[in-house]
Amino acid sequence: MRRLAAVCLLIMLCCVGGTLVWGQAAAKGEIAGTVTDPSGARVARAVVQVRGVGLGTQTTSDSSGHFSVVVAAGTYDVSVSAKGFETLDRGDVVVVAGGHVDLSLKLVIEVKSEQVDVPSENDASTSAADNGSAIVLGKRELAELADDDSTLQQQLLAMAGSDGVHSPDVYIDGFNGGKFPPKNSIREVRINQNPYSAEYPGYGLGRIEIFTKPGGAELHGDLEASGNDAPFNARNPYTGAEPPYYLYYVVGNLNGPLGKKSSFFAGVDRFDAQNNAVVNAVDPTGLGKLSEAVPNPFRQTEFNIRIDRQLSTNNTFTGRYEFSRGTSANTGVGLLVLPSEGYSSGTTTQTLQLSDTQVVTPKIVSETRFQYVRTRLQQTPVSGAPTVVVEGSFNGGGSAAGALRDNQDSYEFQEYVSLARGKHFVRVGGRYRLLRDANDSTANYNGQYLFPTLAAYEASTPTQYSVTEGTSNATILTGDVGVYAEDEWKAGKNFTVNYGLRFESQSAIPDHGDWAPRAGFAWAIGQKDKKPPVVTLRGGSGLFYDRFAAGNLLTAVRQNGISQRTYVVANPAICPVAGSPLQLCVAPTSSVAPTVYGVNPHLQSSYNRNFGVSADRSLGKIGHVSVGYLWTRGMHEFYSRNINAPLPGTYDPTVPGSGVRPLGGTQDVYQFESGGISKAALLHGSASLNLTKRFGLWTFAMYQNRRSDTGGGFASNQYDLREDYGRSAIPRSRIFLGGNVVLPWKFSLNPFFVANSSAPFNITTGTDLNGDAQYNDRPAFATDLTRASVVKTKYGTFDTAPMPGQTIIPINYGSSPSFRMLSLNGGKSFGFGPKAPPEKLGGPKGDPKYSLGFYVEAENVLNLVNRGQPVGVLSSPLFGQSISLNPGFSNNAAANRTVSLRTEFSF
Repeated sequence: MRRLAAVCLLIMLCCVGGTLVWGQAAAKGEIAGTVTDPSGARVARAVVQVRGVGLGTQTTSDSSGHFSVVVAAGTYDVSVSAKGFETLDRGDVVVVAGGHVDLSLKLVIEVKSEQVDVPSENDASTSAADNGSAIVLGKRELAELADDDSTLQQQLLAMAGSDGVHSPDVYIDGFNGGKFPPKNSIREVRINQNPYSAEYPGYGLGRIEIFTKPGGAELHGDLEASGNDAPFNARNPYTGAEPPYYLYYVVGNLNGPLGKKSSFFAGVDRFDAQNNAVVNAVDPTGLGKLSEAVPNPFRQTEFNIRIDRQLSTNNTFTGRYEFSRGTSANTGVGLLVLPSEGYSSGTTTQTLQLSDTQVVTPKIVSETRFQYVRTRLQQTPVSGAPTVVVEGSFNGGGSAAGALRDNQDSYEFQEYVSLARGKHFVRVGGRYRLLRDANDSTANYNGQYLFPTLAAYEASTPTQYSVTEGTSNATILTGDVGVYAEDEWKAGKNFTVNYGLRFESQSAIPDHGDWAPRAGFAWAIGQKDKKPPVVTLRGGSGLFYDRFAAGNLLTAVRQNGISQRTYVVANPAICPVAGSPLQLCVAPTSSVAPTVYGVNPHLQSSYNRNFGVSADRSLGKIGHVSVGYLWTRGMHEFYSRNINAPLPGTYDPTVPGSGVRPLGGTQDVYQFESGGISKAALLHGSASLNLTKRFGLWTFAMYQNRRSDTGGGFASNQYDLREDYGRSAIPRSRIFLGGNVVLPWKFSLNPFFVANSSAPFNITTGTDLNGDAQYNDRPAFATDLTRASVVKTKYGTFDTAPMPGQTIIPINYGSSPSFRMLSLNGGKSFGFGPKAPPEKLGGPKGDPKYSLGFYVEAENVLNLVNRGQPVGVLSSPLFGQSISLNPGFSNNAAANRTVSLRTEFSF
């Protein structure tokens, strides 16, 4: 791994060195183009503004809609405005030395458009990055989404979609895994773009790319304040009286030039949420119903600054620094978790990003990037008493998470080079990441008692006790590398082929070489010189690998049975002591061998084989639609297994210690393995429609049928993973609908609607039926209704003590309630002060210098009660009941409907 990393770094350094040698001053370039309306008619006297580091210029289109601006080589933002049309913004326009960039800019009449770039009047783009299923959110589209950053993050993640196993990949200015920046510092968001690119490790569906704002050519600023209070909101129907709560959010930014060749963008925000966590559980004292709201405050302060510098006509440097500090109390409390199990936490994250873009020649561009992320996390439990878990009833006692000090340092280096040659556009590059994690944790040092039922709790007869001791600290150092090459070949005027190959490798696991071929095509069917295509057909296929989580490596290093030891005792004997908590009669260290974790020596990297096809259709000035199909098969998916669990049929739950183990003894030996599989089929569609001059909307919908035999956790049958093959715990269908309505007197109203079908959930017995120390066993369909172990439910009649020959119910057999939510964001901005003259770049011609806006945002405006996932443990008196709200996209669990007020001042 070290040799491979050294070779890759050498290649990247050669690329960087080459750009330094080849880079040279050159003549200026030109940005030209044509401005048209939705019907293709030319727009005269449109104001065209060009902004770059150290440059700000403005021109207007002539009578034929044409414009031309001469600028130095570099990267620019272009905006176009004309009376009666929405302002169109085009970012990342790269001008090479001596080069010419020709833009076709189609304006939209007073409504919003999801895609703003159309290559020409009749030509449909067949570029791999212009797939119609992508969602591009600019300034106006972002205005339709939530102003609260936490809620906005949830909305973007949901819009990107998920296959139930992989969380969406988030890229901040080209770097993966960073923290979401504040909304007011975001310039553009691209979702699900270029699905088969070899540049990215993961598939395009589920990828979010966020680009932050650079500084402008003039000084500008923005200050926002928003918040809500308990009287504005509808109560949570799952609890009674609540402590007072509120949410306040203040954010501001300032940007402008730093001399002639530099600019800055600086922002700061403060988030103060006095929230409540809602507990609905069985009261451990009286064993009745317990419902209470517990204060759960969270405070966060962030600061970020970005500096752009034009080092030469061919070289642009960008540096970005972000500091974030968040604290919370009573973390982990809610649902079945009682306040005594909570803990306070604090997280400090500092991020440094450096990037350098060099125009080597008019056809070669090099991008070099570096990122360092420093994260410091600490948590302190409320109580150090032993943890008490009664399956499906309550989690009490002290916190099993214990005290924690975690120091993470992450380094990432990227080098990407693009080359345009004839009909080919070639991209090559690589990425190397290194993570050091120094972790000190006392998790489970206080011990944990597990009871399958309330009756067992009352009788003080736990079925399992576990405790950890030994060295609490552990450190890992792990890295991964990925290099790629791909070509986009314009085989014909209406046909493009893109193909590439990616290679990945990761340290600390047995699998060191993963090759991932990718290929795709786009065909504009029926396109001619004066005729747009009937439909643009796209398709592709490829392999996409997953990296083994660093947290699993840390677990394997820590819990090796030597430096740290975990003892699991089945059916422990309790010796009551008056006035004291539960105590064992025999110390666990003298009765059982410690449990150990390890990585299977034959573990392989998990990957997905994807095939997809889509069709995009332009509707002219009305908008466009896109539909697509994706088939995916997952191989070598990760899960955990007890490789020394009792062999099937040898364990008797009524006889402690029974069963024949393949490795002998009674020790539990856990391994991370990669034998899981999955299959999924997904249909998706999107549309952007300009219905009238005052009303436009966009929508995205998907339907997926996914089945797998692992969700990443422990198998229920340690010797037959196929018993867990079934539907995944994700909604099969979901739809998002956003829009913009222009009301009289220029008031704006932005609705956002989302609906999900019911999500499956697992039904378990609450007991360990096979002696593997895992309480994830499922019941069987009852065949003998006279047995005492039979339970009748609304989901069916089950036998919690399955007999040979009975059929175990499928995984995720239950169905949660569906979800529906409508949010509204509306208001008006008032301009005042002197108007910007034509030669200034403060805004479109004639705009006032200052603006003051007032807005109202309502989440779940119809106050629909979306019930959360029901309790799935059969032994619980709460089985089948929803004990919480499904908050959807709200970050306030204390309320069902929330109403926030916001005001904004900008200049």
